Amino acid sequence: MMNASVIICTYNRSGSLERTLASLARMELRDSADWELLVVDNNSKDDTRVVVDGFTRASGVNCRYIFEKEQGLSHARNRGIREAKGEIIAFTDDDVLLDRDWLRNISLEFENGGVACVGGKILPVWERPCPVWLKGDLLNILALQDLGEEKIKLTDPVIWGANLSIRSSMFQKYGVFDPTLGNIGGKFYGGEETKFIQLLIEKGEIVIYCPNVLVHHCIPGFRMRKSYFRKWIYDKGELKAIQMGEYRSRNIRGIPLYLIREAGGDFIRYLGKQVSSPHSAFHEQLILIHKVGMMLGRWKYRNGQACL
Repeated sequence: MMNASVIICTYNRSGSLERTLASLARMELRDSADWELLVVDNNSKDDTRVVVDGFTRASGVNCRYIFEKEQGLSHARNRGIREAKGEIIAFTDDDVLLDRDWLRNISLEFENGGVACVGGKILPVWERPCPVWLKGDLLNILALQDLGEEKIKLTDPVIWGANLSIRSSMFQKYGVFDPTLGNIGGKFYGGEETKFIQLLIEKGEIVIYCPNVLVHHCIPGFRMRKSYFRKWIYDKGELKAIQMGEYRSRNIRGIPLYLIREAGGDFIRYLGKQVSSPHSAFHEQLILIHKVGMMLGRWKYRNGQACL
């Protein structure tokens, strides 16, 4: 078995993918025969296949193109897991630039046989200047991560899929990613990697953050708009509500009364913030939008319109 399988799942982003592949080809490795690259095309309609084939011919990288028709990031990642031959499975995204030592540093961390999962820094490459309101927890929505310069054994699943490596035996032991999670059908549902890492931690497996396992995440202009964050937080609320399943306590058309009351309070707080401190009201607005997403998610669940 080879040492590592790098998996990149992609959907209709061939231009971005091309930059990611170019950064991967520049990596410095101890032995190029020790790893493989799997590009999982999740039913793209653009020229993704042409880009991957061209990269494979020009770079000499041991690369396999895999087509996964079933739409959804978890389906694509799980297909990559099934196809992978490596002892280590290293995931990254199709809008990421990889540090030259990324895969080498991952391999070094797994030389400790007890390590089950490794994550690292995800720093931004801003397409345009970052707006002043975009800071704090909002950076997590952009899959950015910086926990400092020390290696940490994690007790919380704070590793994102753009820089995530897992020993392949963990998937054999605990299963694969939940296909009801992950981005699908234009919905920012996500959460599949967080759920799996949480399981590893609960089972006593060693999950570490390593600062020298580094990637850079390219952040285009549309992801720096408030509309992007509104949609992201709404979709998370919708997913959370759908996953509640049957709810038999007091409700109105499937929407729990407590959600309606909380949303009312959130709306009042948002209006107050608009008056007292409008420059900081966006945070309160997102809290309200999350509740609205939950209410609509409950309504969809009751009426059989949930897409899970």
